[in-house]
Amino acid sequence: MIPESDDPRRDAILNAAFECFVTYGFRRTSMEDIAAAAGLSRPTLYQRYKNKKDIFRAYVEAMIDIVVSEVRQAFDGNASIEEKLMAAVNCGFLDPHRKLAETPHGTELIGVNKEIAGDLFDRWLVEMERAIADGLKLSAERQEIDLERGGLDCKHVARVIVNGIEGAKSRMTSVDQAQRDISDMIRLIAASEHA
Repeated sequence: MIPESDDPRRDAILNAAFECFVTYGFRRTSMEDIAAAAGLSRPTLYQRYKNKKDIFRAYVEAMIDIVVSEVRQAFDGNASIEEKLMAAVNCGFLDPHRKLAETPHGTELIGVNKEIAGDLFDRWLVEMERAIADGLKLSAERQEIDLERGGLDCKHVARVIVNGIEGAKSRMTSVDQAQRDISDMIRLIAASEHA
């Protein structure tokens, strides 16, 4: 769900659309379903979005902004680097995937996401890399990690983490299996800091 913003009508439309998509599936959801769920007339909905693909893309864009903010927040506080990385990975990748996979039409929506919002998915990965790199840099500045000792830089490590996550997701048999694999990768990265 999209939290409240300074555009309540947009929020209502996107949240209503998401509920329709997970309840009926993307292909079976109509603009009329979305309008009714948002408490709007169809003409009012069409003034804002030309079709449900536009609404879906707007939802994904809003989620990118929310998740990037959550990933950045994961690096605040006094937790260990392992805990910070795991929190970032959970809110940036595993939690959204798990929440979607647990819905009746999650598998369809994951496929639709790649089909009609593949460019946004690519942006998601770039934004996640940037947020993780910034978090690692902040951790280095706080002397919580020393990547330079190993000849590494924050951007490269962030890219390796994102690539590892995507690899684990592409080979997963379940979200729990992907979480175990990703947790092991994060523990390995964190352990290398103490070697």
